[in-house]
Amino acid sequence: MNVASLTQSEIRDIILGAEISPPSLQRQEIAEIEKQAKEDTQLTAVTTRTTNIHGDEMVVTTTSQYEQKPWSSRTDWRVRAISATNLHLRTNHIYVSSDDVDETGFTYVLPKNILKKFICISDLRTQIAGYMYGLSPPDNPQVKEIRCIVMPPQWGSHQAVNLPQSLPEHQYLQGMEPLGWVHTQPNELPQLSPQDVVTHAKVMAENKSWDLEKTLTITCSFTPGSCSLTAYKLTQGGFEWGRGVKDGGNQQGYAPTHYQKVQMLLSDRFLGFYMVPDTGSWNYNFMGMKHSVSMKYGLKLENPKEFYHEVHRPSHFLKFSTMEDADDQGEHVDREDLFE
Repeated sequence: MNVASLTQSEIRDIILGAEISPPSLQRQEIAEIEKQAKEDTQLTAVTTRTTNIHGDEMVVTTTSQYEQKPWSSRTDWRVRAISATNLHLRTNHIYVSSDDVDETGFTYVLPKNILKKFICISDLRTQIAGYMYGLSPPDNPQVKEIRCIVMPPQWGSHQAVNLPQSLPEHQYLQGMEPLGWVHTQPNELPQLSPQDVVTHAKVMAENKSWDLEKTLTITCSFTPGSCSLTAYKLTQGGFEWGRGVKDGGNQQGYAPTHYQKVQMLLSDRFLGFYMVPDTGSWNYNFMGMKHSVSMKYGLKLENPKEFYHEVHRPSHFLKFSTMEDADDQGEHVDREDLFE
C-alpha cells in the first residue's frame, strides 16, 4: 500500500491501533448507507380529504413528511417514571439550609419519616405540594413540631402547583394548627420564588386560620444526588404584595424583603403521618380535566401512592380493555403495539 494514499483518519487509526476494515468492506458499507439515504429521499404522495369551516370539501396532496411521523416528547413520562424509581437514594443525602436564618421566631421540627416519604412519591420535574399541620410541645412554645402532611388533589408544572381553594378538614387535624405548606422544585433557587409568595399569600388571605407568623413555605429542591431543604416565612410586605398580584399577571415589584428564612430541624425522635383524599387520587397530573379550584374533598389516614402509581393514571390502561375486547371477538391484536 502506498503511504501517500492513506487518509488522515487511517493514519490516526494505525497510530492508535484501531482495526481498519478492508477497502472492500468499506465500499460495501458506503454503498448500503447511500442506498438507505436514497430510499429516505424518495417522496411519497399522501392525499387527504378534509372540510373547511365553510363546509367546502378539500382534497390536498402533499409529498412532504408533514404529519407522517409519530410525535415523541423529550420529556416523556415513561422516561421520568424510570428516573423516579431512584428517588429513595436521595433520602440518604438531605441538606438543610441554615444561612441567614432568623433565630428570633419559631423553630420548626420536621420528622424524617414523612420527609423521606414526600421525596419518594415526588417527580424530578413536576412539583408536588402538601399542607403541614403540627403543634408546640407543652414545655417550649417557641418550637413547632410538624406532625402531619395532607396531600390535597393537585396538578403541577416545573414552576408551580395548582391546589383547591378549600383547606383540608378532618377530626384528626383538630387540636393541631396549620403550619404552611411544603413543595418540591426541580432545581435549587437562591430565593423564594415569586409564585410561592403569591400562592402563600392567596391561601392566607382566603383562610383566617393561617397565621403570618406561624405558617411557612418549605422548598425541597432536587440537587445532584441529594435534596436541599429551605424554610421561608412571609413578611407583612410580602403578604400585601402577593395578595395584590392577579392570577397570571406580571410580578413586578417582587423584592427579597418579602420573605425571611426560618430555622428548621430534622428529627427522628417522633413520627408524622399522612392524609390523602378519601375518594380518587391526590395526583391529577394525568387527568387534569377532573381537577378544579372549587372542588371539595374529604380525607382519610393513608400513605400517599407514588407519583407514577397506576391509580393516578387510569387512562393509560384503557388500551388493555380494548385489547381484551378484540381478543374476545377473535381479532388478532399485537400486544407490543399497544405499548407504543
